[in-house]
Amino acid sequence: MTAPVGVTLGRLLLALDRTLATLSVAPAGLDVRVCSPALLDVDDVRLGLGRAARGSDLFLVVGVPDTDVLAWLSGLGTRVPVAIFCKEPSDDVIVRAESSGIAVVTIDPHARWERIYHLVMRVLESADADPLHASGESMRSGATGDLFDLAGEVARRTGGLVSIEDERAHVLAYSSAGDEADELRRLSILGREGPPEMMAWLRRWGVMDVLRTTTDIVTVAAHPDLGVRSRRAVAIRGPAMGSSALGEFLGVLWLQSGGDDFADDTDEVLVGAAAVAARMISRGRSRGDAHADVVRRLLGVRGEVIDADHLGAGLGIAPEAPVVVVGLAPTDGSSPPLGGAVELSALTLHASAFSPSSVTTTHGARAYVVLPQASSAATVAWAHAALAAAERQFGARLRAVVAGPATGLAAVPTLRGQVDRVLDAAEREGELIGDVATVEESQIGVLLGEIVAHLATNPELVDSRVVELAESDARTGTDFTGSLRAYLDHFGDVRSAAAALHVHPNTLRYRIRRVRALTGMDLDDPATRLVVALSLRVI
Repeated sequence: MTAPVGVTLGRLLLALDRTLATLSVAPAGLDVRVCSPALLDVDDVRLGLGRAARGSDLFLVVGVPDTDVLAWLSGLGTRVPVAIFCKEPSDDVIVRAESSGIAVVTIDPHARWERIYHLVMRVLESADADPLHASGESMRSGATGDLFDLAGEVARRTGGLVSIEDERAHVLAYSSAGDEADELRRLSILGREGPPEMMAWLRRWGVMDVLRTTTDIVTVAAHPDLGVRSRRAVAIRGPAMGSSALGEFLGVLWLQSGGDDFADDTDEVLVGAAAVAARMISRGRSRGDAHADVVRRLLGVRGEVIDADHLGAGLGIAPEAPVVVVGLAPTDGSSPPLGGAVELSALTLHASAFSPSSVTTTHGARAYVVLPQASSAATVAWAHAALAAAERQFGARLRAVVAGPATGLAAVPTLRGQVDRVLDAAEREGELIGDVATVEESQIGVLLGEIVAHLATNPELVDSRVVELAESDARTGTDFTGSLRAYLDHFGDVRSAAAALHVHPNTLRYRIRRVRALTGMDLDDPATRLVVALSLRVI
C-alpha cells in the first residue's frame, strides 16, 4: 500500500483558517508533513492508552487538563508528534511542547471536535487521493484537488466568502476570511447552530426548502439587525437520473458578501463551482464506500475465506500481524444504531488514538474495529473508555465484545463470528454478559442464550405449564412467573429471592405455594427445576 502523502502543517492551517485554528508555536517550521490524526482524551492519558498511538503525528487533545497534558508530553520519549491541537492551552503546555519540537495549534473554544476532525481528514484524504494535483481543482484546468481549494478559487473570482456544506448542513470546506465574516458563517464553520432568532429567520424565509427543490441561484438579503450579510447560494447536485429533473441533493455552496460588490459573472461561477463540487463529493463518497467495503471483506461479511495478503495491502496492515476484533452494539432498543457517520467518526477517532493502524466499519446496527498489534487486556481498557465516551457524546448505551488476539488477518472473520455469537446471545441473556466482555468470559451467557433461542424457535420444547402461568398473569395482573424465576435463580433461598423482589419472605412463600397449586409443578425435583427455569427465560 502506498504510504499516505499527507500535507504540510502550513497547508493544513491555511485550509482551517483562523476562524478555527491559530498557530501558537511551530518549532520545526510549517513544512513538516501531517499524515495521520488521532484523538487524545482524558481516559487515553490516565489509562495509558495514548502511548500506543506512536504512528500518529497529529493529536486532537480533547478535554484533557493541562497537568495531564504536561505529563503525557513528558512521557513521549523520542517519538513525538508533529503537532497537537488544543483549546486554550496554558503557557506551560506551549513551552513544554515547543521544547520537544512539537507545534501547538490553538482551536477556537466554541468549535466542535468532531467538526475539526472531519475537516482535517478531508484535507488529508484529498491529498492522499490525488497527490499530483494537491494544489486543488481548477475550474479552468479540471484537475482534481480538494474542496478547500475550490472554495478559495470561487472566493477569489467572485469577491465573496465561500462555504461548502453537505446535505445535513455540515461544513465540508470554506475559503479564508478576515473580519468580514458574519456570525452565521463563523458559527456554522465552528460546528454550532446560529443564534435562535437567526435560525428562525432562515426557516421562515424557507431558504433551505427552496435550495432542495431547485437548481437556480437563491439570493438571501442582508439582515443587519441580526448581523447577517447578504448571500447567494446554489444547490450541489448529482446528475439527474431517469425521469427526475433534479439530481441527488448533495449540499449547498454559499457565497457571503465580504463588503464589496460581487463580480459580474458571479452566478456563472457559482453554477460551475457547484458542478465541480458535486464531482468531488461523489468521488470522496466512492472512496469512502470502497474503504468500508474492504474492511467488511476483511471481517468476512462476504465469506469467511478471505485474501488476507490482498486486503492487508489495501488497508496498510501486515497480513501476519496479530489482531483483536471488537464488536459494539446498542444494549437496548432505546439507544441509536451505530450506522451514523458522526458516531462512526467518533469511534474511529478513539480507535486511532489506541492503535493508529486500526480500521473501523459498520454492518447493520453493529460497529466493528480491527486492532492490529493489540493485547486483549489493553483492548478491554480501551473499550471501557470508548463506551464511556459514546454515552457522554451521544447518550448511547453500548456493549463491546473483544475477540482475540489471533495471529494473522486470515483469522479476522473467525474473530468477528465469535463477537457476533456473544452479541447475539446478549440480546437474550444480557444480564450474564458484561458491558465490556471478552469471548472467553462470555461462554456461559453464550451457551445459555443459544439454548434459550433454540427453545424460542421450537415452542413445543417449552414447558406448557410455564406458558399457561404466564397467560394467567397477563389476564389477572399477577406476577407468579417473576416470583417463580427469582425463586429458582436463588436456588430456592426464599429470603434472598424475596430481597431481590423487594417483598416480604412470607409473601414469596405464599406465591410459590400458589404456583405449585395452579400448575402441579414439583419444584423439589432437579429436572423440573431445570426445565422450568429454561422455559421461564423464553416467555
